[in-house]
Amino acid sequence: MKKQGFTLIELLISIILFGLIAVLLFGTLDNMRHQLTFLQSKSATIDTKNTILSLMRSDFDRPKSLTLTQPLTKEFTVATLTGSNRSLYDNSLPYVTWLVLKKNNTLVRLESVYPITLPIQPEMLYKIHSDVIATGCEIFRIYEEPKHRLLYLKLSNQAPLVVQVAR
Repeated sequence: MKKQGFTLIELLISIILFGLIAVLLFGTLDNMRHQLTFLQSKSATIDTKNTILSLMRSDFDRPKSLTLTQPLTKEFTVATLTGSNRSLYDNSLPYVTWLVLKKNNTLVRLESVYPITLPIQPEMLYKIHSDVIATGCEIFRIYEEPKHRLLYLKLSNQAPLVVQVAR
């Protein structure tokens, strides 16, 4: 006598095997989704760091003049540049100031076609472009050497960023 169909046990075994394969597949897909999220956040962090490094390199590489002032806390340096090599707002040889605001230790870049003096006068507020570069800035220092300038930036919970440019 020939067998006409599947027995109940064969059907149950196939359903159980299909269920195990589905569980393993969903676990793998969930793991891949977590890895993708992690890699996207790391990629965004690396992109931000590269943007900061590029901006610092272009601003501090051979400006016409550079004035460094130390506020009361020695962790921060206020850098005022004349004739930066890079403008974010299509200004020719702009005045640029890098400073750290006490609130949230925010690293800010100011750019204007006019000289920037701190504190900023009310009539100059609309003539200065400001960009938040990073928050959680623990240390922003500039070291002068005879031929080079060393920029040191330490953001909270991150490895320091160090840039060396020509004077």
